[in-house]
Amino acid sequence: MEYEVEIREIEPIRVAFMKYRGIAMEANKVFPNVFKSIRGKADGAPFFNYITMNPETKFGDIELCVPTAMTPSGNGIEVKETPRVKALCVTHNGSYETMFQAYKEIDAYARQKGIKLSSEFREVFIKGPGMIFKGNPEKYITEIIFAIEEN
Repeated sequence: MEYEVEIREIEPIRVAFMKYRGIAMEANKVFPNVFKSIRGKADGAPFFNYITMNPETKFGDIELCVPTAMTPSGNGIEVKETPRVKALCVTHNGSYETMFQAYKEIDAYARQKGIKLSSEFREVFIKGPGMIFKGNPEKYITEIIFAIEEN
């Protein structure tokens, strides 16, 4: 798959989020709690903000985020505004199992251009599995965003 890597300004966004510590692929089991706390009123694509991530074990500290103007009700769901960042972005089309290719492309691009990336990154789920239906993984669209560390 061909990837187009671009550098963009990512605007601040108000999100309802919950902190999750564990295996990344299992975060989907608790992610619906964020949607429930805002009664499904999202104002944009949900995303995972990875604070730490062990690439081998896929274990990390993750913020499960949903953009919203709503005030969440309970369940340990908090609100914050994400900061404005200059970021390296790539859009991955297809299943999550092949997303590692997009990460390789990001690493290669950053090395080639001498760009230092933040260890914190986001996966924005533009099109993915729904709450009820899984959908077709080949049609999933995920944007990967790595903040660029300014010198």
